[in-house]
Amino acid sequence: MAAESSHKNRMFLSMVPLDTPSLPQPGELFATLSSLGEKPVDPATVEATENTLAFRLGSDTAALALMPGPIPWSNLEGPCETAWWWPEAGARLQGHGSHLLVALMGDGGDAVQRSITLTRLTAATAAHVDAAGIFWGGGSLVHDPAVFLEEVRNVSIENLPLHLWIDFRIERNEDGTFRLFTTGMKALGKMEIEIPHSHHEPSAMFDFAYSIADYILARGAEVRDGHTVGRSQDEKVLAVHAPSMWDSQMTVLRLDF
Repeated sequence: MAAESSHKNRMFLSMVPLDTPSLPQPGELFATLSSLGEKPVDPATVEATENTLAFRLGSDTAALALMPGPIPWSNLEGPCETAWWWPEAGARLQGHGSHLLVALMGDGGDAVQRSITLTRLTAATAAHVDAAGIFWGGGSLVHDPAVFLEEVRNVSIENLPLHLWIDFRIERNEDGTFRLFTTGMKALGKMEIEIPHSHHEPSAMFDFAYSIADYILARGAEVRDGHTVGRSQDEKVLAVHAPSMWDSQMTVLRLDF
């Protein structure tokens, strides 16, 4: 129970790199938040300064802070290089001069629901500033702001935007097989997923891992050590709790796919 409480109370954070430093206008921000599915913001909860904006958002406190410098390139270079869904990421983000911290603080629900709220808040923020991109900290992912906003319009617990939150990385092993690993499940309170060796095509590996991640997060499901998982009654893939192939101190959900 203590671990769950600690997880609920930690900060959920994203960043919006800026070409021109500014905060969004509160009225415009709140209107967009409502259009994306959040409850109306109570104006009595709003606190604003020249470089910060805070307000109640559901049971949490939302906060925006304008930072005068860029996000360190050392934090963005790797995510930009692996962002196959946004080939222009490096060029778009390398020159930004400032950024916004977008935070959600409190104990207003589980990690998935709070991530939905942070996703809507991030999209609404980026829609009303000169955004160069979006950096999703939990999965170390970068996104085109316009695409991010469009994807968020249909987000719900039944339609989770896992591709915005989680990096499903696929690489070739030396023996010609492929491996898959995720980054971002841990930030959502679940074990990262790994497939160390597979003879399946990368697209099949992605589809399978995405389906299992969605099953775990959307339903709050727990996959027990030594049990099987699958997308149908006929598909039975062994799942074990095992040390990560990258960090022996971290336990992951290893799938024999």
